[in-house]
This record gives sequence, C-alpha cells and structure tokens, in this order.
Amino acid sequence: MFFSITLGVLFALYILSRQRRIRPVPRVLSLRFPTVVGVIGLIDVLSYTSSHHPSHGAYLWVLATFVAGALLLGVVRALTVRIWTSNNWVVRQGTGLTLGLWIVSFALHFVSGVGAQDVGAGNLEAASFLLYLAVTYGVQNYVVHRRAIPLWDALGPEAGHRLQVNFGAGPGGSGAFFNIFGGDGQNSAPGFGRGSQQSPENDPTIIDVEVVDDDEVPPQLR
Repeated sequence: MFFSITLGVLFALYILSRQRRIRPVPRVLSLRFPTVVGVIGLIDVLSYTSSHHPSHGAYLWVLATFVAGALLLGVVRALTVRIWTSNNWVVRQGTGLTLGLWIVSFALHFVSGVGAQDVGAGNLEAASFLLYLAVTYGVQNYVVHRRAIPLWDALGPEAGHRLQVNFGAGPGGSGAFFNIFGGDGQNSAPGFGRGSQQSPENDPTIIDVEVVDDDEVPPQLR
C-alpha cells in the first residue's frame, strides 16, 4: 500500500509539473501514460479487494468519488486549458485554474477517504488512487484533444510536422532552447508563434521543449 501511494504521488507531481508548460497537442490522440498508470492502479485495486472483500457500500462510495472527482472534474479542468495554434501546430497550456482544479481533485479523493471509514471504504480509496489518477488525467487529455480538432482541421493536413529544437543566443540568453513547432528548419526567427506578435502565448522567452513521438505524428507526415 505504501509503495502504491508513493508511486501515485510521484505520478501526480509529474502531471502537475506539465500543466503550466506550453506543449503540443498531438493530432492523433495518445493515452499511453494514463493507460499504463491505469493498469498498475487496477492491479492494486484487484489485489486489495481479493484479500479484504469490501462491502457494496464501499464500492458505491468509491464509484461516487470517481464520477465526481475523476470524470466531472477532469472535464472541467480540460475546459480551463488554453489552446491555440503556432507555426502549424496546435499547442496547449494549463492555467492557474487548471492547477487549482487538480488540487481539488486530489483533495476530493483523499478527504472523502475520511468519510469513507463509515462504510469501510477508507483503504479502498487509497488502493484506488493510481486508477483514479489515470482516469482523471485520461479524461482531461481526451477533452483537450477534442477541443483541438477544429484547430487542426483549420490548419490542414500538412500541419503538425515534428518539433525541431534550435540552440542559440536569444532572449533566454546564450545557449538557450527555443522550441519551434513544425517548420522546415528554415525558420531563423527566435520568436515563438506566428509573426511578430508578442502576446503571452507568443513570448520568445519561453524555453520549453517537448519532442513528439512517432506515433503521435500523422502517418502522412512521418
């Protein structure tokens, strides 16, 4: 149980660290990470229930927290994520509200465990944390992907080339990273985004880089 909770905390910290970063939204939905975490979480739940035999009330209690905290809050969080286009890519960035709702999601799961003691579901709440985390993260990514589809359609089928990373002096200082979404390698402008607009999402001082895996790139662009 301790190992599962520790692993869940590490996964949670990893997810939170990515929320405020500007990252590409893959044209092809990928849920590998929440799927892997979900499988581990499901194994934890089955292992716990096989040896403790929770009551029906315990299962109902946990199901209610999944519906409210994982599903509903996952959808709401996804609606707070900012999405826009930049250099033939659709990109995303979580807001302060996104982070706040993540904290609410975690609090709902663990605080509800206190009340769950009355129906004997307290330990089941802890055992199901990884599964809870996988479900709510997967739901958020799915809704963000659905929101990004119209932007991808507007960009056209040729949009979404692999990210290229340039090294060089610029607003971030000597040797800074600049992420250029798409492009053919001929873009020498250090700015982020289209044109010379300097809105927050086009801030050239942003130094965040993420490489898109091959299976997140449309087949015709590989």
